[in-house]
Amino acid sequence: MKNKTLTAILLSLTLSSAPSLAKDFFVGEISGPSILKEFKSFASHKNDVTYSKADLASLRAIAEPIEVKVFFGEWCHDSVREVPRLISLFEQVNNNNINVWFYGLDTAKSDPSGIALKHSIKKTPTVIVYKNGVELGRFLEFPKTDWANDIAQLALKK
Repeated sequence: MKNKTLTAILLSLTLSSAPSLAKDFFVGEISGPSILKEFKSFASHKNDVTYSKADLASLRAIAEPIEVKVFFGEWCHDSVREVPRLISLFEQVNNNNINVWFYGLDTAKSDPSGIALKHSIKKTPTVIVYKNGVELGRFLEFPKTDWANDIAQLALKK
């Protein structure tokens, strides 16, 4: 009995003094420039994709306001690759009719405010396009063809 008690005490002391391997990841709303500044691994993908003038023109032609919500994880390899590409794209397009909103999630793809749950987020990144408050469509993890054309197709469809 003494050996079991001593073993339990030693195990408890060992576990409580062991360093935590868990990392806290950013959760909440953040701007595109702040993502690139704060998350160094993201910045390396900012210039991965070059869009043609025609690709950019389709997004610049958006004349009615749309909202693009980007849910991502600082910890997610798809987010590390795709979110900087989106940031770069929207910087190049520079269309005031496109409001882009970035929101970081924890490793469970959730947040304390329940915003991820409200938007039914299951994968990261998830990019949702809205017009007049109505969801036009969403992309999970990566674009179907490329971000410029996929978003333009949703935003410009009648």
